[in-house]
Amino acid sequence: MLKTTIKPLVLTIAAVAFLAGCGDKEEKKSPSQVLAKVNKAEITVHQLNALLGQVQSATPAIKQQMLDQLVDQELLVQKAAELKLDREPSVLQSIEAAKRQILAQAAAERVLGKPEELKPADIERFYNDNPALFAERKNYDFAVFSLEKKSYDDVLIKQLDKAASAQQVKTILNTAEIKFDENEVKRTAEQLPLSLLPKFAAMKVGDIITMPEADKVVLLLLKESVSVPVAKENASPLIQRYLQNDKVQTDAKAKIKALRDAAKIEYTQKFAESKPASAASSVAADDGIKAGLKGLK
Repeated sequence: MLKTTIKPLVLTIAAVAFLAGCGDKEEKKSPSQVLAKVNKAEITVHQLNALLGQVQSATPAIKQQMLDQLVDQELLVQKAAELKLDREPSVLQSIEAAKRQILAQAAAERVLGKPEELKPADIERFYNDNPALFAERKNYDFAVFSLEKKSYDDVLIKQLDKAASAQQVKTILNTAEIKFDENEVKRTAEQLPLSLLPKFAAMKVGDIITMPEADKVVLLLLKESVSVPVAKENASPLIQRYLQNDKVQTDAKAKIKALRDAAKIEYTQKFAESKPASAASSVAADDGIKAGLKGLK
């Protein structure tokens, strides 16, 4: 199990090894730093420690396994040098792409820095501002109907306003000879878009909410909702993680925008015009609450 998890590291960092290995002068290393010799190359404790940083607990067996993988990697790098693969255009492009990714990530970490610790008042405010997610949290059971957007006209809307059950919705759609797909889903509060959660929380059994989905319209009819509140002390760590992630993303967008504004950027070819975030994309962004608060039970 562990081998399957770690093994891809050999291939993942093999290309990046060229960045440090191709054309560099040999550095003298103390004997205590050298863990293995592969032909004329040496594998050091620093290389092993770089990999150990990706493993939570490193037993002697894990250390040996990772050292063996570094040996395998070095053998592949040497073979690549022998075959002059570092001169092939596709390999050079991969090396350059890896280098750009590493430098961009390092710059992002330096520019953004670590997220600040939130104040207790920030956490309490988020908890109080989102009762449907915490104090008044519910689990929802929906009947779902998916139909083509062109079928969802004013006549159908008026008829659906009178429906109060899944069977009545089916009858209306069948009578109008509208094709539809039917399903049932269960959702917790944190699995619903945060911006729409107050509407879901206010639903009564038989109420319907419509959601656009590409060229479809999805009807969500509430069959049942069950109250499952979350105490503030249980929600606080999850709220902090969510708010910090949200702040990092907001700061990142602002600082990237500042870099763009300060730079001279000229597109010699554009595939589409950039558009401001739409309501639909905003809803999609709010859906990120699932990742931030998925620990709720």
